This record gives sequence, structure tokens and C-alpha cells, in this order.
Amino acid sequence: MRKLHALTVGCLALVSSAFPQDNLREEIEVLKEEIRQLRLEIAMPEITMETYSGLGPAASKALLNPKGVSIGGYGQVLYMNKVNTKESQKAFTDVYRVIMYFGYSFTEKLKFNSEVEWEHANETAIEFAFVDYLFNPAFGIRGGTLLTPVGIINELHEPPTYFPVYKPYLETDIIPTAWRENGFGFYGEYGPTEYRFYVMNGFRAKKGSYKPSAPLKNLRQKASKAVTDSMALTGRFDVNLPKSLKVGVSGFFGGIQDEDGKEVGRVNMVSPHIMWQYAGFDVRFLGVFVTNNNAEKVTLALSEPLCQVDKSRCNVFPESMGGYYIQVAYDIFRFFDMEDQELYLFAMYEDYDRASRVPSGYTKPENSKVNIINLGVMYKPHPLVGLKADYVKEKEGDVVEDIVRTEISWMF
Repeated sequence: MRKLHALTVGCLALVSSAFPQDNLREEIEVLKEEIRQLRLEIAMPEITMETYSGLGPAASKALLNPKGVSIGGYGQVLYMNKVNTKESQKAFTDVYRVIMYFGYSFTEKLKFNSEVEWEHANETAIEFAFVDYLFNPAFGIRGGTLLTPVGIINELHEPPTYFPVYKPYLETDIIPTAWRENGFGFYGEYGPTEYRFYVMNGFRAKKGSYKPSAPLKNLRQKASKAVTDSMALTGRFDVNLPKSLKVGVSGFFGGIQDEDGKEVGRVNMVSPHIMWQYAGFDVRFLGVFVTNNNAEKVTLALSEPLCQVDKSRCNVFPESMGGYYIQVAYDIFRFFDMEDQELYLFAMYEDYDRASRVPSGYTKPENSKVNIINLGVMYKPHPLVGLKADYVKEKEGDVVEDIVRTEISWMF
């Protein structure tokens, strides 16, 4: 600040000597206003919600920074109460995530970006870490640990950018968010279109690690000594239309290897999406459709040897699964001309089946059909801070639970 004060005095002296007296007062006032804005920028950097190649605003910071080090992050602390559960414990609080982004711009074109994650106050993971080179806006390349560009939330996962306390159920049960693997590929923007296409390692089936409530979740390798005898192709394509309407499709096509590295099946996933953010509205639609080739071989790879003589002991892997969700939100503060704050009311409906078809001769897992109704509110006293509360009616087969959740979330 001392340097800024000296600069102010010097500039005023320069203006005094360079301009006639009758223009001096006006020039000094202009200079004072520019220096006031400079002081504000030093005390509080300009807020930007700009995103880069599908990543969230905080994750984009390093890729938008022309030079040097970038630091960002996000976090969420939540409370959840299962109102009518049969479990002995109904409620808990959790430091769900605290995230730090670290990036470095070697040049304006060559950059590094990373996300280090702490979950539940004691679990550490690398969410992504890659080197990125942008030849021009239409073509860039990146390689390292990458977020799979499928769905809406997997890349755009900073909590103030979506409305429920937790991520949508569909994007954790069917699309195994958070989903990252090792790979490389290319991306770019041309006119109203955006694209990302990567080659990545595929899934791996390990005995005793299967969850029928999220069939692909424990098949992720999460970039840790990932076997790559069977590779995968993944990507997305978006078109940006007038009135902030975005329409696109994403997909993943890759192998499933057993513990010996042999390919036992393949996953084919296609996910169309629509996002519309205009005049206070935020409307989102996501569908996902998955088929699994050789699901019986995958079932055997996930199960203990007794599965071959008693199918009731098998971890049954589905031949197909999928569904959709739709969300509508509106900022009611637009009625009160409060442009610096937002108060969204939202409603979301999800409908999907985690095992819509299973291999012949096997029994479909219980409660695979899921319906979710989510009603809630998110108050944003600042564009980077979200205070959330929602009510969820969760129906899994014949099991119905009512859940109340609240959350404090932030990003920077």
C-alpha cells in the first residue's frame, strides 16, 4: 500500500505539470477513481464465473491464468437426517470435502492443473493432474489424470454450481461420479461447438468389491496403478445455442478387465444432456443409457468361486441400466432487484434402474428401480458461496426414505 500511495502522489504531480489548470480538477478526479478501483482489486480480486473446457470456475483458474502460480479450491460441510429410517443412527454431520487446486502456467499456452481432495476430514486423493497445451481455441491437447467428460456433474462438480446438497443420484449410481482415469486426448471450441475426446484406461473387476447399488463405482481404477491392457474411448460434444441453451451428448466405450488383466466385458455408455440458464432459470436434463457386453463373464469375475455352482451367491452385473433426471430452479431474488445475491428454489425428479436387465438365469438385485423427488433452496450471499437445504423422498423398489439435508459450500 505504501508503493500505491507513492504512485498516487507521483501521478497527481505529473497531472499538475502536464495539464492546464482548468482541466486539472477533472483529470485528478478520473485518476482518483482509477486508483480506487486498483485498491479494490488488490484487496478483493475480481470475481469470475468463467469456465474453461467444461471445468468448474475454480478448476478453470489455472487454465485461464496467463502466467505463474494459481491456487483455488472448494469445500462442503453438511448435515443429513434420515427421518424415517430403520437404522439406529438417523443423523450425522460431515466435512464432506475440502479441495485445493494447484496450477502453473509455464507459458500462455502450456499449463499444469491439479486437484487434491480430502474427504470426510481424513481421506486424501488426486482428483485430476494434467499438462495442457493449447495450440489455438479450436485445438488443444492434455494428458495425465483426467476427469471423464460424461454427464453434467463429473467435470462441473464444485458445490455452488449445482443445487442439491449431494450430487444427483443418477450421476453417482449409474455414472460413477467422481470419475477420473489416466489418459490423454484433445479438446477445443469452434464457433458455437465444444468438444473433448480422450483415450483412457478402462474398468477392472475385483472379487469382493462389487456394489449392486452403483454397479460401476468399484470398477473404477481411479488412476492408481491402473491396468491398461484394455483401453477406453470417451468424449463429449456440445452446441451452444441462443438464450444460453446448451445441448450435447457424451459417452464412454471401454473394456472391463479381471484381476489377471484379461478383458471379460465391455461398457457402452451414452448420455444426452440439456442445460439452460437464462433470466433467473436454471433447467437441466440428463439421460444415461448403458449396455454391458458379456455381463455374465463380468459377474463371474466379481464373484467368489461358489457363484459357479450356486447363482444366488453371485454378484450379478447388469446387462443394461439407465434412466434420466430433470431439474428446474429459479432465482426469486430477481423480483427484488438483488443482483449481488441469489436465492434459488429448485425441484428435481430422477427415475432410473441400476439393473434393467441381467444375464439369463440370474436374479435381478433387489430394489434396483429408483425414483427420487428432491425439493430445496440454495441461498448465495456471494457468487462463490452456497448455503443449501433440501428434502429428498428416496424410493428404492419398495423401500421409501425421507431425508432432510443442509450444507455450507464454497469455492474460490
